[in-house]
Amino acid sequence: MGKASEPLFEQLGKTLKADGEQLAQKIKGLVLFKVDDDEWTLDLRSGAGSLTKGSPPNGEKPDLTLTMAENTFVQLVNGKTGPQTAFLMRKLKISGSMGMAMKLQPILDAAAPKAKL
Repeated sequence: MGKASEPLFEQLGKTLKADGEQLAQKIKGLVLFKVDDDEWTLDLRSGAGSLTKGSPPNGEKPDLTLTMAENTFVQLVNGKTGPQTAFLMRKLKISGSMGMAMKLQPILDAAAPKAKL
């Protein structure tokens, strides 16, 4: 069985190719997602940004690290729960820039599945 978060990260990667510069301007940082045993690095420091599976390259320290279970990530992306609720319920651990964490919603929206017409 495949992981439910993989297609969501793939969608985020596609959105970066189309609208990455707008996201990068809003976030301006290096974000590490730790979802169960997987890690994804979202680099929104410049340009259109990039998303890679794994930890930040060259041992770089992320500005923001988000640690959660896969089902929590899926719920966040699908709008079933909000980042603040997940954090307060201790389903989402945040380390690093709290200011950047407050700007999470555009990232989650970018990972959401797009309707096919």
